[in-house]
Amino acid sequence: MIQKQKGFSAPVLALSVWTAALAEEMQTGISPRGMIIHGAVQALLLTCISGVFSACWQRAAMQWVWLFSAGAWFLAELFGTVMQAQNICQQEFRSMALIGLLPLLLWAGWCIPPSGWDAPARVLWWFVLLGGLVCLTGLAGQMDWAHLLTADAVQLTRWPRVPLYAEYLFWPLLAGYEEPRSMSWLPWLTFLAQAGLTAGMCLVFGAADYPAQELLRAWSADVFSRMDALLLLIWLTCAIFRTGFLCAAVRTVWQRAVQCGKGAVK
Repeated sequence: MIQKQKGFSAPVLALSVWTAALAEEMQTGISPRGMIIHGAVQALLLTCISGVFSACWQRAAMQWVWLFSAGAWFLAELFGTVMQAQNICQQEFRSMALIGLLPLLLWAGWCIPPSGWDAPARVLWWFVLLGGLVCLTGLAGQMDWAHLLTADAVQLTRWPRVPLYAEYLFWPLLAGYEEPRSMSWLPWLTFLAQAGLTAGMCLVFGAADYPAQELLRAWSADVFSRMDALLLLIWLTCAIFRTGFLCAAVRTVWQRAVQCGKGAVK
């Protein structure tokens, strides 16, 4: 019988998904209206798929398939997160500090138990909320609601895409061995992040096609002219957290595979 233990909390999984969603490349040719309508439909479908996968996990015959798929997917996302964070460090701060910290992050992720990630996740969520308020404060004066009503702004040239992350499907593996509280709502966090970025780009720049980071560089107020460095540092801190979390997720999957193997031998 598998030993029960406490797993990752909802704030930890939510922060990981939110961090990954903000790092996604901005999709061009998509209006806020199209993002809200079609993105919400896709988020709803992903929520249903997450619920189905959660029910399938209860079948013992599927556990080995789940464990192998989860381990490979978490490793892939770990590599992707490290590369995204390093690119930001190199492009914006001309720094290779993340590479130097990577061994420490991987060691911490492997050693810290799942319950130990809850407290830092809650603290980082406050920084995320603070960064969002700061961003809105600096951009509010530049937003023009008329951009949402222009023909170019409401035209949908292609279908928006809501990314698929490992946390959507494998949260039952991470939420603990006891009956987990449903976390099938995680796709809606990605939808909210993408819809917010799409609406912000449209309100500030209209139908112009700019990189998503231009939205941070457009920040201005009476005291400071730019705040993109602070906002990028907040994201980098969350990316460092996600790197450690993904390593801890790989360790959790590995431990569960070992325990399943011992149970099969017995």
